[in-house]
Amino acid sequence: MPITDIIGDYTDSFEAGFAGMIADHSLKDMASRKIETAVVAFGLAVGRGTADGTAKLGGTGFEGIAAADKSRTADQYAVDEMAGVMRKGTIWVTASTNVAPSDPVTFTAATGVIGAGLATTIANATFENSANAGELVRVHLA
Repeated sequence: MPITDIIGDYTDSFEAGFAGMIADHSLKDMASRKIETAVVAFGLAVGRGTADGTAKLGGTGFEGIAAADKSRTADQYAVDEMAGVMRKGTIWVTASTNVAPSDPVTFTAATGVIGAGLATTIANATFENSANAGELVRVHLA
C-alpha cells in the first residue's frame, strides 16, 4: 500500500537490487577491464578480450560479470571504458530464462545473458534464489 502525504504518493516497498549490483558484503574478487568491441550492460557476463586487461561480449571463456557503477549516466560500459568485473562474490543479474538454485549457471557468450540451459556453464557458480525470465536473481561466483 502506498504512503500518501501532502506532496504525493510513495511506494512502501523497494526492489531488492538491480542488475550488476553487488548483492552482499561477502568476500569478492573484482577486476578492472577495458571494454572492447561493444557496450556491456551491468549484470552481463563477459569473456576475455583480445588484448591484456580487456573484456568483451563474445570474448574467450568467462572473465566475470559486469558490476554496476551508479556514478555513470547509463547502466552500461561503453567501448574503451574501464569496467568493474566481478570474478568471485555475489551479484544481481536479470535471468534470461527461468532459474532455480539447483540449475547450473550458464551464459550466452555473444550477448552475455545469464540463465539456465544456455551455451556455456560458469564453473563454481550457483543461483541463490529462484526467478522467472526477466526477473532479478542472485548469482554466487565461488
